Amino acid sequence: MRRWLFWSTVPWLLPQALWVRRRTPRFAAPAGAEHGRVDVAGSIGANLRLLGLGDSIIAGVGAQAGEECLTARLAQQIAHHHQRSVEWTNIGRIGAPTTRVLGALAPRLPPQPADVILVSVGVNDVTSLRRREAWSREVRALADTLAVHSPAATILFLGLPPMQVFPALPSPLRQSLGLRARLFDEPLASTLAQHSRARHVPITLSAAPNMFCADGFHPSPAAYVLIAAALACALRPTVR
Repeated sequence: MRRWLFWSTVPWLLPQALWVRRRTPRFAAPAGAEHGRVDVAGSIGANLRLLGLGDSIIAGVGAQAGEECLTARLAQQIAHHHQRSVEWTNIGRIGAPTTRVLGALAPRLPPQPADVILVSVGVNDVTSLRRREAWSREVRALADTLAVHSPAATILFLGLPPMQVFPALPSPLRQSLGLRARLFDEPLASTLAQHSRARHVPITLSAAPNMFCADGFHPSPAAYVLIAAALACALRPTVR
C-alpha cells in the first residue's frame, strides 16, 4: 500500500522535484576529506584502519574542513573511546547511486584490509526512483565485496535519513520522499541483519536548522558529530 501511494504521486511531484533540483546549490567536498589520521599518545596496540565508502556523505559535503567530515569524526570517536590511533580513508563520490559505488568505487579499495568500514548509500537511489528489489541485491553484493576485502572488519551501513525533515524539500515532495526513504531503510535493515559482518545503523535527524548545511539537503558539521557518536556507540562492542 505504501509503495502504491508513493508511485501514484510521482507524476504530480515531478515538476516540484525538477524545480528543487534547479534551485538547490551544489557544494563540493572540503579539502582534506580523502584521508587523515587521529593520533593518541600512548596508543594501545597497532593503529586501527577506518575506511569510508559511498556517496556525498562520505565525500564530506556539508563539512567545512576534512577533519569535520563524518569519517574523520568517527575516527575521533574511536580514538577517544579505545585509546587507539586511527588512520582513515574516504572513497566517496557526490551523487553516486549504489550501483556506481559497487562498480566504480569498490575497485579502488586500498590494498590493506580495514578494521572498520563505514558505508553511506541509498539517498541517490531514492531520488532516482530505483526499484527496491534491485537495490537490495546491490546492497548485499556491496556488503559481500567489503567482507571479502576486509574479513575481520565491522561494516557499518548508515540507515536512510529522514528525508521528510530536509529543509530543501517543499511539501508534499518532502513527505513523499520521506516515505520512500523509510521504504528503502526497511530492506536495508533486513538484508544486513542476515549478514555476518555488516550491520545497519539508523539515522535520526531533527528538523532543527543547525542540523543541515546551507543547501538544506546535507548534514551540517554539528549533525556529523551526532551521527558519528551514534556510529561509535554501535561499533563499541566490536572493537577490541
